Amino acid sequence: MKTNIKQSKSSNAASSVAIIGEGLDEWGNRYIKLQVNGSDIPPFKVADLVTDPTQLFAALANAGWNGLTRKARDEVLKKLEERKRKAPTFKVATRLGWNGDAFVLPDQVFGHSKMPLEIVLGGLDQTMLAKYRTRGSLTDWQDKIATLCINNSRLIFSVCLAFTGPILRFIDGPKGGGFQLCGDPETGKTTAAMIAGSVWGCHRGDRREKGFTETWNSTSGKIEVTALAHRDCLLLLDETKLAGTTAQKRAEAVTSVTFTLAELTEKQRLTNASSARSWRGFFYSTSNLTLTKLAREGNIEVDDAGRGRMGDIRLPDQAHGIYEDLHGFESGEGCSDALQCRCRRYFGTPIRAYLRRLVRESNKVHQFLHGERKFYRDALKAKPTSTHRKPLNRNSGRYATTFAAGSLASRYGIVPWSRKQILRAILKCELDQLRQPDENLDTGRPSVETLRSKLVKFLSENKNAFMKLQAKRPQHGRDDINAVPGYREKISGQRWFYLTAKQLGAIIGTGDAARQLKQALVAEGLLIQKTIGKFVIQVRIFRGGKGNQNYAWVHAIKETFLLNKRPKVID
Repeated sequence: MKTNIKQSKSSNAASSVAIIGEGLDEWGNRYIKLQVNGSDIPPFKVADLVTDPTQLFAALANAGWNGLTRKARDEVLKKLEERKRKAPTFKVATRLGWNGDAFVLPDQVFGHSKMPLEIVLGGLDQTMLAKYRTRGSLTDWQDKIATLCINNSRLIFSVCLAFTGPILRFIDGPKGGGFQLCGDPETGKTTAAMIAGSVWGCHRGDRREKGFTETWNSTSGKIEVTALAHRDCLLLLDETKLAGTTAQKRAEAVTSVTFTLAELTEKQRLTNASSARSWRGFFYSTSNLTLTKLAREGNIEVDDAGRGRMGDIRLPDQAHGIYEDLHGFESGEGCSDALQCRCRRYFGTPIRAYLRRLVRESNKVHQFLHGERKFYRDALKAKPTSTHRKPLNRNSGRYATTFAAGSLASRYGIVPWSRKQILRAILKCELDQLRQPDENLDTGRPSVETLRSKLVKFLSENKNAFMKLQAKRPQHGRDDINAVPGYREKISGQRWFYLTAKQLGAIIGTGDAARQLKQALVAEGLLIQKTIGKFVIQVRIFRGGKGNQNYAWVHAIKETFLLNKRPKVID
């Protein structure tokens, strides 16, 4: 009799578990959804049930199932084994961000999909997912945080950047890469990152002190895991000084992470059970040093390809650290303390209001964003060109997207700033950086190869703007010889570029590497040298002068230099 009673209890336990449907995730993996005692539990991946069903039984137990015997568990497995595959009745989302026409956060789905959408994010960092939460109201956030950003260009930029993740699927520009806010310690950089993070949420427990941000210390060794937990959102990385214990380790970590994040896809490994996962989104770093200086201190060279993946944003001139307007606070420190406290009190509501509108307008938002990005680029071109450097396309593309995202948030009534205020703030961030001297030209530290590439790039991009001396010459005594980028002339079938010392110095500098490059070009027959140590020669540039007055001292470079080829060495 006792045996029969045990069998009956076991059968009752197994019968209380019902299979109510199955679905597929983004990769086509099959999932089974169960119900126990009338309560649903999250779907389980069938492949995982084959290898290790213990998690299933734990979930059933937590839902109130009392199948404690091996027989009860075996009966559930047998029920699953005997089930024939059926048409999917739901979809499974295993990643954050867009899934069809719906946007997935850990606790909420915005929009609708053709089939019910189940969230299964077990493959992501659960501590990071826990920070996607809300506190306070949107009005609280606007009154306590967003209003203090008015007249503060870096703060407006930070908030607008926070809204970029969800719109990247609708734009034609860069989908990855990021920015680095750099400047002296204790100037409000971390506060700016926390303000951006308040759009999305805030960590729990001890990590709550930095709001939504991650640190370089905890991220550099698991950057792919971190990126996947911020897909279509915003990744904030605070304090590059925490990325390594030495200057070299910090430089290696920061440059490696920057390139990895910009690749948008995790590395394919032999241990990967499925296709490599991908992400999409910008990141925002804080640092005491610019990317170039950080790399230089670690004896690592970073070129325009690296700077194009992470653009520096410096603190505004003549400001209180990051603040141009303290809004009544006595100091930048006081303003930072107040804002950081508020970012831990009011958070998460802006992005949810933004997503509710965005999913409703997803079929028509592309045109608006395209127009706003073009508007920004046109505004940038219209600004005075008295900058030290030309903007890098990828960086400018991200600035344009940041403006478009902020403009959309303003249109939705989420940020209390006008389109004009947003444009002025973001243009100021980009133009202030472009007006800074190029750090690679201020020292003799860059390599000869780096300077050679710079010279090739300059000549290639600007040669059409060089004055053709066969057709026109500047007037002696009237025209500034440096008023044009350079000069071109054809002599005896050979085409030449002419650059003054000032023009060439602006491209490659005047240090040891610049001198070594000139010597190399002389040895290759690409740069004229009349006497040892003298790389400039007299060329007839002006018209209207007397005697030698129509000549000028210039560097004469053969046009064949643009082929960037080295002479063959014969042993």
